[in-house]
Amino acid sequence: MGTSKNHRRTPIGERRSSSGVRDLLVGVSKDNALAQVLAGLTLLAIAIPEQLATAQLAGAPAFSAMIGFIVAGLVFFILGSSPVMSVGADSTIAPLFAASLVTLAPLDSGHYLELAAATALVTGLLVLITGLFKLGWIADFLSLPIVAGFMSGIGLLIIVHQLPKALGVPSGGESFLSRIMSLSHHVHHVSPWAIGISAATVALLVIGERVNAKLPWALVAIAGSTVLSVSLSLTKHNVKTLGVVSVGGPQWRLGILNFHELGIVATTAFTLFVVILSQTSATSRTSADELGVRVNINRDFVAVGGANIAASLVGAFPVNASPARTTVTRIAGGTTKLPGLVAVTLAVALAPFAGELKDLPLAALAGVLFFVASRLIKVAELKQVFSSSRTEFLLAAISLLGVVLVGVEQGLAIAVGLAILEQTWRSARPSMVEMGRRHGTTSWEPYNQRGVDRVDHILAILFDQDIYFANAGVFRTKLHELLSKYPKTKHVIVDAVAISDIDFTGMTVLAQVVADLAQDSISVSFARTPQDVRSKIESAESKKLRHIQFYDSVDAAAEAAVK
Repeated sequence: MGTSKNHRRTPIGERRSSSGVRDLLVGVSKDNALAQVLAGLTLLAIAIPEQLATAQLAGAPAFSAMIGFIVAGLVFFILGSSPVMSVGADSTIAPLFAASLVTLAPLDSGHYLELAAATALVTGLLVLITGLFKLGWIADFLSLPIVAGFMSGIGLLIIVHQLPKALGVPSGGESFLSRIMSLSHHVHHVSPWAIGISAATVALLVIGERVNAKLPWALVAIAGSTVLSVSLSLTKHNVKTLGVVSVGGPQWRLGILNFHELGIVATTAFTLFVVILSQTSATSRTSADELGVRVNINRDFVAVGGANIAASLVGAFPVNASPARTTVTRIAGGTTKLPGLVAVTLAVALAPFAGELKDLPLAALAGVLFFVASRLIKVAELKQVFSSSRTEFLLAAISLLGVVLVGVEQGLAIAVGLAILEQTWRSARPSMVEMGRRHGTTSWEPYNQRGVDRVDHILAILFDQDIYFANAGVFRTKLHELLSKYPKTKHVIVDAVAISDIDFTGMTVLAQVVADLAQDSISVSFARTPQDVRSKIESAESKKLRHIQFYDSVDAAAEAAVK
């Protein structure tokens, strides 16, 4: 099992970077080797049905998903830092590129697969560059509420896309609403057998997870439904099956695209890039916290980027880190990279037998995807966001509705744009808090609290943002408003603990403010000033700024002012 958080191991990324390939299996010992192998078996048992189901979402041949899983797993085994993160075909991104690329070519067609491979290549290059140049902080631009709304929208899309298979009716329509309308036209032709298989699959996965999450319940559901379908000839009852699975090796699918196709591929790749950064970062960090180890997130980006490039070279489609498979690996006892290697090795060994999956009911795969989609719909998290911040909940709702009703790329772009706008608005409209001294102490706190008194002739303020071009005027205006309220002020003390930077505009306005106050014989001092800000003010060209006094506390500044 995972190591205790109180006994952290040497950072995996750091150890391997110094010792090279010899440390690929760091942490494996005689005592835990068997447990790691069993965790790899569990990972494979989960991966097989999930990869087949994801291939359905991606509109690609079933076996191409397994090829992607194999090459992505090998690349991450060599390059990645996370000990248990699983990379392969992923139900989060599959509907994203399928919805975009289907506008250029029919699903499962030769040209569609060429476009999917090209998308994997471009996506991989973007993620690889992010890791090489240590730009992992980009993933932090997606706030948790936006991610929750985005993932929930993807979950709803997956459910609606799989409903025809679960009901045993033809699928139709490209958009969310058109698919719902198409289903309503076939509601009288549903197959009770298809519904039963799908529902039984979901029920088995839900109950099985509670009984023992280490067991391969998805594989049990797939095998059981296949046996049932064959023995009862359920294809006569509108229970569609996977059909012939073409078993083959890697294929070269990259080709020359026209300008329009390149534009769609680039746009799609950028959307995948944002989602992959967010999901990889969350998966890597969460699993590391659970195991009590440190990981190198930029190295993991390099590995996932390389995995996508490798997938493109063997004719597969874009891949991603999988939170579900990673969690299963960890719960099954995986603490090293050995489970991933075992799963990939066995996948290669079992590949020749993939053709035996032709009788697998699509309703069972739909049930697996329903279970996965339910994990993507973040109901509890959205409730917490609603209780915490109506504004952030609105951003999450816009992200969700945008994905469902407008499109994945548009929904994400709108939500992120609004989030940046909202944050910019906040920083441009900061608060200036009037401070007072708590009675009988040296503590200075907001003046509106009980037991906090003003000190005669002193105006102490706390400005809660950096001073820059968008809010420098606000700083000056709010300060003058307070000075008008207290005309007998002789000393202004700025508690600068929340000011981490002052740009050129801010410095210019601050110099003007200090000059104006000097004309009225009002001194200005700063307290609790970060060193970078202090150095910038002390080296300013304005002589007025260079005469500002700095103190370690507001109370020290106040004591000096009244002397």
